[in-house]
Amino acid sequence: MEPTRVKGLSISRLTLERLVLASLVALPYVIYLTLVTLVGFLAISLYRWPREIWQRLYRQGWLWLALGLVVGIVLSTAPGESALQGLNFVPFFVFYAAIATALPTFTQPLKTLHHWSMALLVAAVPINLAAVAEFYLRAPASLARWGSHPWLQWLYLQTNYGHRASAVFGHPNALANYMVIVFGLGLGLCAYYLNRSDLRHQGLWVCGATALALVGIYCSGSRNGLLIAGLQLLLFGGLLRPYRYIFWAGLGAIALVVASSLLWGIGGRTLGEALGTVYLRFSVWQLALDMIPQHPWFGSGLGTFKQLYDPASFPVEGDFLPHVHNLWLMLATEAGLPVALGFTAVVGWVVGSSTSALIGHPLPAHATALLAGYLTGLGGTVAFAIFDLAFYDARVNILGWLMLGAIQGMAAWVTQAAPKSV
Repeated sequence: MEPTRVKGLSISRLTLERLVLASLVALPYVIYLTLVTLVGFLAISLYRWPREIWQRLYRQGWLWLALGLVVGIVLSTAPGESALQGLNFVPFFVFYAAIATALPTFTQPLKTLHHWSMALLVAAVPINLAAVAEFYLRAPASLARWGSHPWLQWLYLQTNYGHRASAVFGHPNALANYMVIVFGLGLGLCAYYLNRSDLRHQGLWVCGATALALVGIYCSGSRNGLLIAGLQLLLFGGLLRPYRYIFWAGLGAIALVVASSLLWGIGGRTLGEALGTVYLRFSVWQLALDMIPQHPWFGSGLGTFKQLYDPASFPVEGDFLPHVHNLWLMLATEAGLPVALGFTAVVGWVVGSSTSALIGHPLPAHATALLAGYLTGLGGTVAFAIFDLAFYDARVNILGWLMLGAIQGMAAWVTQAAPKSV
């Protein structure tokens, strides 16, 4: 294995792989430590493959998007806020390119993806168990019983989101978005193990951990998360014929979730109330649509929607809107229509071309299942962005860009190496 030399140190690609692996294990628990390790990965990657990374950013259009965002920051109505919000985008462009460039150079890229998926799934188990406990403790009956207990004040003194769990994420929607990605990866792992007779006995606990991620999404009380998880199940099991057993298991899981929602509601709201409040999202989107013509080219500046919208125009008095609840409307409003369209085109091209390359180079069933999990995880977070924005939580943002980089990296690997067996 060719080492990477950085200031006299010999750093192997295996070390880089393990650096990301350790970061993913720690990701939901110690975000600042994770950021430090990922910055280390990024620095080493830029030292080792500077030309490859910058060429990828230039040829795919990421540098032009970054330039558009920088111009928008300069022209922003609140440059400081916009510069801060720009950190949610520009550094992650480089992180994506580093993952996509480094992954094909690893000795066994598919094994690497397997390790990363497993790390995320296993690390999520305690979080989902905590979400179940929090869901119970936040129920009205439990609140009446345990609300004054001194050992539980740390929980009850946190922001009250109703009968919804947030675990370590601080907001139920961030928990739901994170678990939607993990759930997609878990589906891929389930199919991976069940397609290998020598590992099938290990697939039971993997499927159990994946099902627990679905329970965590339910406990978050996120309507968006539940809808997306159902679509992930149906698409993964229905469109990929070898995994029809996941389709039928998914139908059973969806039926159970629907029954639970009918009996106990979603996030403390009855099913009718939960669905009835959807129109509020449309009201928020209308506010954004009305603001786009005011700054169509470079937007009003990232993060400025919350400062510029008229609270009197929102139908629920006293509610604060931190963002537009839709990624594309947010970009169009705050970064301008060219950036919004360019971002959609670049990401769409990466996903489309990568998927086409993977389909064009058939892999064994278990390898296809693993890659389908990454596509499902990415699709989950993209779909989540239609109705809500949780990328402000760096943990969700990191996973989304990791999914995109992994898909692009594997497409480059199969195109260059055209592996006959894995």
